Amino acid sequence: MSGLTRKQLLDAEGGTLLKRSGGVRVALLYPNPYSVAMSSLGYQVVYRMFNDHPEISAERAVLPDDVEAHRRARTPLVTLETGFPVGGADVIAISLAYEPDIANLFTMFELARIPVLRSERGPQHPLVLLGGPITMSNVLPLAPFVDAVVVGDGEPVVRRIADLLATHVGRAGDGLLDALAALPGLYVPSLHGSRVPDMLVSPASDLPAIGQIWTPHAELSNMMLVEASRGCPRYCTFCVMRAAAQPMREAPLESVLPVLDSPAPRIGLVGAAISEYTHIRAVLRAAIAAGKGVGISSLRADRLDEEFVSLLHQGGYRTMTVASDAPSQAMRGRLKKGLRGRHLLEAARLAALVKMVQLKMYVIIGLPGETDADIDELIDFSLEMQRIVPRVAIGASPFVPKLHTPLGDAAFTDIEVHERRIARLRNGLHGKVEIRSVSPKWAWVEYRLSQGGEETGLAAYAAWKAGGRFADYKRAFRETTRDERRALDDARVHALWAPAGMK
Repeated sequence: MSGLTRKQLLDAEGGTLLKRSGGVRVALLYPNPYSVAMSSLGYQVVYRMFNDHPEISAERAVLPDDVEAHRRARTPLVTLETGFPVGGADVIAISLAYEPDIANLFTMFELARIPVLRSERGPQHPLVLLGGPITMSNVLPLAPFVDAVVVGDGEPVVRRIADLLATHVGRAGDGLLDALAALPGLYVPSLHGSRVPDMLVSPASDLPAIGQIWTPHAELSNMMLVEASRGCPRYCTFCVMRAAAQPMREAPLESVLPVLDSPAPRIGLVGAAISEYTHIRAVLRAAIAAGKGVGISSLRADRLDEEFVSLLHQGGYRTMTVASDAPSQAMRGRLKKGLRGRHLLEAARLAALVKMVQLKMYVIIGLPGETDADIDELIDFSLEMQRIVPRVAIGASPFVPKLHTPLGDAAFTDIEVHERRIARLRNGLHGKVEIRSVSPKWAWVEYRLSQGGEETGLAAYAAWKAGGRFADYKRAFRETTRDERRALDDARVHALWAPAGMK
């Protein structure tokens, strides 16, 4: 855990909930190291909501930084707050962000000395719940490993789950799974099979979502996180957050401003479309007046102007982060991005105006219909931006089709094509622009997990047991005897809620 002891991590935190154990013990697992876990707003919100219940004590557990050293020490995985063994908890509640983290989840089960497969666990083992962003797309690969899944937003149902846990856990013949299955948005694989319920969507009244803990050892360092809006008003065809699925909901300004009373030195504004929030400038002005530093997630380039960027700079924002999401204007049009090259160039100009040190731009490679000409356009465009802001970094990610989006049934571009296009991009930029690329091989693993059913999850488990190398995943997925198209078709059959924008 960051090379630091539990005590050192806890001593550096603000907002830690140290609750006397009583009633039901819940271990909150985040299958990533501490620095990542403490940058997850959803994880922190659930931590507080469970601990708000008088009969529940919830403590955090994260993936050790050095898993092999932990294995060699032969010590069980323990919670941060009290060092309680995770395997001894009554309930394990997992927050999972995206598909590749499933391997980390298997590792945490192993370290906690808990059977990974639901079918191999008995009454002496903890009940396993799961939620998080991954549930907005496809939960079926996780079905063999968990007892219940909160599909979508957790706020509408976590308190009701807490009530059920307090009532049922530890009682013989408790009927807990039946009670959970009766809640909206709860998927119980042993009862529902492959029939996944409708996704929960929090109303605006559940906002803002506010964090609990700030620490210098988080990736979002020393920030009190706040989500003032949820969803997105745009219709990008690749994105699970698009407006057709979840209309944007906003918190009133007066409910957001109290977060500035937190002792945390910085405020982190997070959300899929935070720059679209009606009161974003008022929040920035208030934060600056309160002497707070400001962090903010990726910005819509077409929402920026001199005043907005000046406020960001006054709040300590030093890297302009925007998303092109496609390598060319034609591809942005196909994605319904609603963004033009001139908006991105203006973002670069504004960043240079206030002397920001870097511009970071996210791009998706391998989109349907993409050609080398699109990559060449990205090269020329990136060099043009670099002439405005000397330090430009491109985050290039392979396109991974997600279910419940209009592009959900698109094919994954061949790994070799991805690698060739990334190489073309690097060569064309001649080192003048930094390229940070996601491995196409592991993006393919993500693709298979995002599109498959229970068999795909079991194949991932087999690959993890075999060593977790790419070759292990390739072999395990091949042994499911399902080709790419059949995986897509089967996953579509399993889904009960309508794909976003496809009604």
